[in-house]
Amino acid sequence: MLGIIIVTYKSYDRIKEYVEQDLLPCTLPRKIVVVDVGSERNSAERIAALLGVKVSEYDDVPTGDVIVLHVQENLGYARGNNYGVRYLLKHFPETEQFLFSNDDVRFIKGPVLETLVERLREHPDIGAIGPDVVDLQDNHQGPLYRHPTIWQTIGGNICEPLLGRQRSDQIFKPMPPKRQAGMVAICSGCFLMVSAADFVRIGMFDERTFLFWEEKILSRRMETIGKSFYFEDSVQIQHLVGASMKQNKGPNLLLLKNMLAGGNLYYRYYDKCGWPSYLLLRLSNGTRLCLVYLALLKYRLKRYLGLYK
Repeated sequence: MLGIIIVTYKSYDRIKEYVEQDLLPCTLPRKIVVVDVGSERNSAERIAALLGVKVSEYDDVPTGDVIVLHVQENLGYARGNNYGVRYLLKHFPETEQFLFSNDDVRFIKGPVLETLVERLREHPDIGAIGPDVVDLQDNHQGPLYRHPTIWQTIGGNICEPLLGRQRSDQIFKPMPPKRQAGMVAICSGCFLMVSAADFVRIGMFDERTFLFWEEKILSRRMETIGKSFYFEDSVQIQHLVGASMKQNKGPNLLLLKNMLAGGNLYYRYYDKCGWPSYLLLRLSNGTRLCLVYLALLKYRLKRYLGLYK
């Protein structure tokens, strides 16, 4: 059986369409668990109403193929997905694969779920697998063929606030080889399928992270048991990131701090970098935060002067 976990935070626009049009038509035995985190119970009840079900408690005997769970604490990506995994293992111990998915995606090409499950079963050396992922402008989101290096991250910390993400990536991220099915370093975390047995064996997601770097850490954990990430190019999804974001919204300091904290964890415990390079990383984190604070000050000043509506 396939266990599908969607961790959501006050998001209602896409989930009904995604579940009903993309996930439920899957021909495989599957259970869909929506974990609504960081909100009052009426948020989960709103999601459940959209999906035509009732909110379930963790210990309830589940009924139907769609289950909505409410967690008042904002668990973040890693803890939220692990919560869904524990729920599935408690009630459906026969689960063979877990799919971790955002709700802001849609299937574009091929029988996505069936193909990924088939590939996982065919190749025992695959611990996690992801499809081809494109954004709203048809730009590919991954995969990464090499693990990030601490020097790329340090350089990006300094240059991205000054030059922008696109220009910074051109400088510090090497051009990927031709995209084709095969082993890779990392697949996109917005839609990632894993072997249930392997995922449990490596200790699941590292719950010290909140948002960002989870798939990079998961890849390193899979390597400890001789398993790899696999990129399957015969199926494609679209990640609707930014579809509902407003223009001129200014820097998001909370997201940035979570990203920097995830990088610190990765390089200290998984990349095993030396202390001198780790201290330089922390210094570059501080530099980036200072530059973003200045950008935020500029943004607020323009808002005050009426240059942004």
